[in-house]
Parts: sequence; C-alpha cells; structure tokens
Amino acid sequence: MNVIMIFKLELPNLNKKSQKKMTLTDIAICFSTGKFSRIQQHFSQTITWEIVGEQQLSGFDQVLKHCQSIEHYFTTVAHEFHIQAIHQTGHHVIVQGEAQFHNTQQTSRISACDVYTFNNLNQLAQIQSYCISIQ
Repeated sequence: MNVIMIFKLELPNLNKKSQKKMTLTDIAICFSTGKFSRIQQHFSQTITWEIVGEQQLSGFDQVLKHCQSIEHYFTTVAHEFHIQAIHQTGHHVIVQGEAQFHNTQQTSRISACDVYTFNNLNQLAQIQSYCISIQ
C-alpha cells in the first residue's frame, strides 16, 4: 500500500512590512507551487531551469518569461498542489509532489520532483524539474 502524506503549507507574508526573511525552502516551495511573482527577486541573473525532456531555459529574462506564462495559465484552470516531501542540505533543496489540473473535460495529474541549487548569495541559481504525467 502506498501512503501519501499531504501537508498544508503556510507561505510567508511577503508584504514590504514583513520582517521575516524567506528561507531557501520557502523559495523552493513557492517555485514548486507556481507562486513565481513572490520570489522573482530571489532569482540569480544567470539562473538556469531545465525541464527534463522538454526544454532548457537560461538567464533571468528567459526564466522569468516562462514563469509568467505558467502563472498566467494557473489563473485559467483549477489546480491544486500536494507537497509530499522536502529535503534540504546546504544550498540544495528538493521538493517532491503532485499537481492536479481540472478543466471542464478532464483532470490531469502530474508527479514532480524539483531540484534547486542556490548560490552563495542565497539566490536561486539552478532548477531541474522532473515531471511525469499520471493516468
């Protein structure tokens, strides 16, 4: 029997008055759940994002443009994310989870693993995303 643990995550309040500094794990969770506009200030200028088997994005502008496209798509479709596990060691964070997207005709499920590498300034420098469609 497979057991999936579902966590409800409280994301930090990111208004200008907020005193809480985002952790590397906070940044990774925001990225994995499509909340890119909350964290774009944490992107390195030389950021790279490999969506394994699909595409390779390089540089702040290219990654930001793709993030904005995804974020816009999320406004057009009902969706939910379930984080199954988070691992951190040093400047590396791994987020494993599942996403469901619902439209009028079908529900799509994606199992994903995102591997994040941060630089010495705690900026997001590299992402590798592994996404598998689940039937």
